Amino acid sequence: MNKKYHQAGKKEPMTEHKKHETPQTEKPMKTGEETPETAPEIQTLKEEIAKWKDATLRAHADMENLKKRVAIDLEKNAKYANSSFAKDLLNVSDCLENALCYAKKEGEKNADFMKGMTDGIEMTYKQFQDTLKKHGIERIESMDKPFDPDKHKVVQEIPSDKPAGVIVQELQPGYTIGGDRVLREATVIVSKGE
Repeated sequence: MNKKYHQAGKKEPMTEHKKHETPQTEKPMKTGEETPETAPEIQTLKEEIAKWKDATLRAHADMENLKKRVAIDLEKNAKYANSSFAKDLLNVSDCLENALCYAKKEGEKNADFMKGMTDGIEMTYKQFQDTLKKHGIERIESMDKPFDPDKHKVVQEIPSDKPAGVIVQELQPGYTIGGDRVLREATVIVSKGE
């Protein structure tokens, strides 16, 4: 090696003699080129890629399903969050309804006083029922309907001209919340037929 070129940091020019000294090596293999020696390894890697791709897709699908389930649960929780409060309000509704029935009955004796009282109770009861309905709490219609163990609680069976299992009297109304969950079962008397 020439010191002059080395100290200056320059490359020494190639002479005719050095050009021929360059060793001849095999042609370099291109990236991605498959040879008989690498074929099994490449196939194994392809299978592993397919396996991981499938696992990723499954994990993504599971995550999407989880998001949907959580959204449904959150919606249900919000929908039924005040169930116990609403259930307590039903007793107030019952008292208003009983007072209204009593006022109507007594109104026949003292017409003027009872008419004003009846009207006031009736307006309060209607407003209360509208408020319950506004918040998804609705009364279960029971009269003349077949007994449903999910919505009704039977306290008595009586002979009747109606078919067996049909509700003939409602002692306490039942209510649903959100349209599908029973907040309180209706207490009823059913027919046992003739």
